[in-house]
Amino acid sequence: KEGEGSLIQAVFDERAFDRSEEQIVQDCISQLNSLFPSSKKLNCTWSNVVKLGQSLYREKPGQDKFRPKQATPVENFFLAGSYTYQDYLDSMEGATRSGLMVADEIIARADGPNGLAAKAKVMRAES
Repeated sequence: KEGEGSLIQAVFDERAFDRSEEQIVQDCISQLNSLFPSSKKLNCTWSNVVKLGQSLYREKPGQDKFRPKQATPVENFFLAGSYTYQDYLDSMEGATRSGLMVADEIIARADGPNGLAAKAKVMRAES
């Protein structure tokens, strides 16, 4: 709304747990100012720090092989979500990317020689 400013949300891992809330807010503002120099003119009017232990997914080396791909052996059954195999760890970005990968897979299957369009054409010819 007009005059209410902007909302920034930042996520830090457990290394921030020993820092005071004031220091975490200052770290966030410093990073924001570094990324967006024009933000140095702005004032933080409100902040809230929530510390949730073990709320972040942290992958160990070699675990990617256990993450399922978007395409499955079941015809026309796909998986989307941050837990699936894609370039981002468990996050909103990962979930979004996974959904886009499913859409790409559906289009590829629909357009391919054995795709949905080809199957529909065969079914029409048989009926």
